[in-house]
This record gives sequence, structure tokens and C-alpha cells, in this order.
Amino acid sequence: MKEDILKQFDDANLLYASFGEKCKGILAELIKDNHISLHHITSRVKDRDSLSRKIDNKKGKYLDLSEITDVCGIRIITYLDSDVNKVAEIIEKEFKIDISNSIDKRKLKSDQFGYMSLHYVASLNKQRNSISEYKKFTGLKLEIQIRSILQHAWAEIEHDLGYKGTLAIPEKLKRNFNRLAALLETADIEFDRLKKELTEYEVKVEEKIESHPSEVLIDQASISSFTKSNKIFEQARIIIAKNTGCSFYEKQDFESELERFKLFNINSIGDLDTLISKSKEHYLSFVNLFTNNIRETQLMSSLPLFYFQHFLACSKNSEDYIDEYFRFGSVPLAGGRSAKEFLMIYNNSK
Repeated sequence: MKEDILKQFDDANLLYASFGEKCKGILAELIKDNHISLHHITSRVKDRDSLSRKIDNKKGKYLDLSEITDVCGIRIITYLDSDVNKVAEIIEKEFKIDISNSIDKRKLKSDQFGYMSLHYVASLNKQRNSISEYKKFTGLKLEIQIRSILQHAWAEIEHDLGYKGTLAIPEKLKRNFNRLAALLETADIEFDRLKKELTEYEVKVEEKIESHPSEVLIDQASISSFTKSNKIFEQARIIIAKNTGCSFYEKQDFESELERFKLFNINSIGDLDTLISKSKEHYLSFVNLFTNNIRETQLMSSLPLFYFQHFLACSKNSEDYIDEYFRFGSVPLAGGRSAKEFLMIYNNSK
């Protein structure tokens, strides 16, 4: 019987590989559409030797390859523990779930710690099976594992140690084992809480920029919100788009810009807003001249902020200062232009 199942596996190997890749593609697209960030998503077909051992270990349980539910598998690693449930909701909605063979390994007793993961056994639903390109996968099942990146780290380290589960750990080492597992579980909880607090802050900072900008310190959330909402920066984007022919995409990381604000001694959104308002006409003319010969299909929507820092550096009217500006921060700024050229653009835009 074992040889018959292995023969079935050899014949269906490519089909299972295709099935896994198709399901991975469906899930990746659905997860992206729901604005969930993933560390990674992978698919695999069980190794033949591993399948052989599984059949031996189950001692006659399997009579046919179709009874083995993890021949094909997908692993989804989220950044946050809360995203595991969000991904689970998508799977339950979009796939047919084999409830009897699915298991939530996150449900530990109050005195237990360790590897946590959500495992679904799933197949394509009727709607997808009716589509011609998916009909060949009718009846095939796969295992979908979902876990956070910290849960994944625990599982990988546990595997490397060769002691999976508390029962395998020598009694005198169980305390250390549980303590480490508890730390990772606590970190998962705290990262979720931090994400929630940051999201709440991002909402509140928009309101505070409107009412009390001088009280809003410059940080990732505040500068992102201000760059999007400032009307002068919006005018700058119109000029940039007209000159370059570009469309804009949002930038998520403002580390370099935040670092360079130290050079100008700008600490609050109010300080920044005042400077932009005072130099509006000169700044917009500077942006126009600076981008006049640039041709790009896509540029960052935060470029007006980037160019305003160029503008501030030029306002010192010193090539030495501009050279210092070029060296300040972690990203090269000149873009092939010299300090002399920067000053020429600045002075010609007055």
C-alpha cells in the first residue's frame, strides 16, 4: 500500500506544486488587497522521503494519497500576532476548510508556553473550482500554516535545538524553556499594542497639526501627515508632475529627512510651517527650476519636503555649507549636481 501511495505521489507531484503556487498567488493577492503586511509567504510540496516516513509512522492509516492532507503546504508569516487572525478570516472566507483536520495550536493551557501556529487544511471552493484553470485541482487539499514572525522564530530555534515541545525538554531545563517562550509571547503582545498606539497617535497628530502645530514635534508620523496636507507642498507636487511627467507614490520611511532637520535646528511642525510660508514664492520657483530638466515616470510624493531641505541649505548662500549638507545624513543628496549648481538654481529662482 505504501508503494502505491508513493507512486501516486510521483505521478501527481507537478500537479501539487502547481496547486500550491496557484493558492499562494490567490492568498498573496487577497492579503495585499486587505492591506496586511507579510514577512513572507511560501509554498512547498512534501519531500518524498518525508512522505514515506509519515506513512510508516501512521501504520496503515492511509490507503490513498488523497487522505494525506499536507502533501502540499503554504506557510504565511505575519509581522504581528493580530494579523494571524486577519489572514485566517480571509482563508475561511475564500477557501473550503476541512474543519476536522484543521487545528489551532495557539490554544495552550494557562501553564503552557511554546510554539504557536494556526493550521488549516483547505481546498478550493466551488466558485474557483468552476473556473477552467482551477478544475484540475478539484479534490486536492493543502495545509496552510499561519504564524507571526516571533512564533516562526520560536519554531525554527526549537527545531534547531532538536527538542520540540515541553515533554522533550529535560526537567531541569524546562524553566528556562518556558521563560524564553513567555518572553517571545509577551513581545508579540507588546508589538501589537505598540502598533495600535502608533495608529492612534497618527490619527491624533493630524488634528493637532491643524490646531497647535508649534506643539507637534517632528517625527515619522507628524512629518508624513504634514507633507501630505501642506498646501504649498501640494503646489510643489503639481509643478514637479508638470515638469517631469511623473506620477507619485507614497514614501513610508522619513529617517534621512528627520536626520537632516537637526542640521537646520528645526524641531516642530510649527517651525517648519512658518519657514515654508515665509519663503513660498521663492521655494516654488526653486522647485520649478530644479526639476525643469528631470524626466521620471514615478517619484515620491514627499519630494517637496526633500527639495525644501535643499532650499534651506542653499539659503545659507555658502558652497561649504551645502557641501556639509551633502555629507549630512545617510543618503547622498547631490544627484550629480555640485554645491555651485545648487546655489545657481537658488539665486536664479529669486
